[in-house]
Amino acid sequence: MSGAAMSGKDVNTVDRARRSGAALSLYFRRLLTPPLPGDGLLLFGFLEGVLGWGLSWLFSQNPGLAPIGLVPSIVVLWVLLTAGIIFVGVVYTAPTVRQNRVWIVWGVLNLAATLVNVVALAGALPSGLAIYAYWHPWLAVMGVGYLVTGLYNWQSPQIRRQERLVYAATGLVTLVVLAASLGPLTGFVTANIFLLGGVFQLVPIGHDVLADAVLIARKQ
Repeated sequence: MSGAAMSGKDVNTVDRARRSGAALSLYFRRLLTPPLPGDGLLLFGFLEGVLGWGLSWLFSQNPGLAPIGLVPSIVVLWVLLTAGIIFVGVVYTAPTVRQNRVWIVWGVLNLAATLVNVVALAGALPSGLAIYAYWHPWLAVMGVGYLVTGLYNWQSPQIRRQERLVYAATGLVTLVVLAASLGPLTGFVTANIFLLGGVFQLVPIGHDVLADAVLIARKQ
């Protein structure tokens, strides 16, 4: 009897795993099929973070791999990635995503940081300002962007409370690190900026998408 009961439990577990796998496959296929929903654009943002911070770190550790010099290569990389994510957001997302005020804020922040990078690279800023014109704007973008994401329209069920808290906490921590980088933690943040940037960008996005995936799997 115990063997039969165990076999039945194993069968149920396998069936549930198959249903969960099929449901998750449909979920991620939907996220990546135009017009993209908000979580679909989040996936592209996650990929942008992996490529941007990962390649930036790689160039910093191996400057010989940077095709046009370390700083120009990193700036050009982020210009291309920012242009790519904005293009996807404008062309391939659902109208509700394009018109969402939070996404508009992110678009404006990304464009502003990119412009500051380009102006600094062109040598149009005084040297005293130029040293703060490369990675500092991106920490500001993530800090402000995640705070807006977490706090805007707090009562809306579109983002669950736990996800809002993760976004808001990440935004706050990012701004604290940015402020500390101007004082006591200058050396630490500068030495680890690409790792820190990757963590700050990827953790809240990954948590958001993964939380939805777990809920879908549990419903099967």
